[in-house]
Amino acid sequence: MKGSVHLLASPRRRRRLARAGVFLAVAGVAAFGITRLTLNQNVHAKEVFQPGKPVVTSQKPVGLSTADRRMIGRTMVAFVRDGVAQRDLTAAYDLVTPAFRGGTTRAQWRKGASPVYAYPAVTRGISGNWRVDYSYRGDVGVALMLSSTRPRTVGQVVFHAELYKHRGTWLVDSFAPVATFTPIGVGRQHETGPADYAGGSRAEVRAQEAALSTLWIVVPASVLGLVLLVPLGFVLVSRLRDRRVARAYEAMSPKTLPPLPVRRS
Repeated sequence: MKGSVHLLASPRRRRRLARAGVFLAVAGVAAFGITRLTLNQNVHAKEVFQPGKPVVTSQKPVGLSTADRRMIGRTMVAFVRDGVAQRDLTAAYDLVTPAFRGGTTRAQWRKGASPVYAYPAVTRGISGNWRVDYSYRGDVGVALMLSSTRPRTVGQVVFHAELYKHRGTWLVDSFAPVATFTPIGVGRQHETGPADYAGGSRAEVRAQEAALSTLWIVVPASVLGLVLLVPLGFVLVSRLRDRRVARAYEAMSPKTLPPLPVRRS
């Protein structure tokens, strides 16, 4: 306690301590900012959602009635036959929601300019090739596997469709492929899905995760090192300066004592 009081007794040392405190505060804020920016980066974290499924919803899942399943099945069969297989786009126009049309007109669909994903689908057995992914009141997501009429050149495709119930009729609101398979006889059977378009190999992802984990360790360790080493360095520098001043003073002081005064009798 006495040593610390003696250390703070000097105005110069108090100024130095204040500067060191400011430096530590700035370093801590900078390190905290770097850590926050690093943790908030989304480079290494990939969000994966089910295609078409609402990410946030306050609705509760509900079961599908037999009647709704039949209507959805009829809509899917007609949509694939008329829209996806391109047999009658004008008829498919009435099977989708306005959001799916995206501002296109019936005349444009009649000329072939529609947002429907074109695929040479086998239209037989479609009613038994789909399954429910999720079901809310008036909102259903389904997965549908279609086979190609040209299996040696075009492979099978798994589609995700979302349907809304409008005035007692189920309409297609979105329809997109989520996985494709290689054609029959073309090498090994391989499924191409969302993971194949993730932007890098698994080895690259592991390397990025390793680099990020190392940074999480280095930044806090650096902050802790600054907190511990800066005050220690300040104390050591002050001690060294004190010793140099003491040595200089000793060098300037006389080596022998002055003679004692002569006692007079």
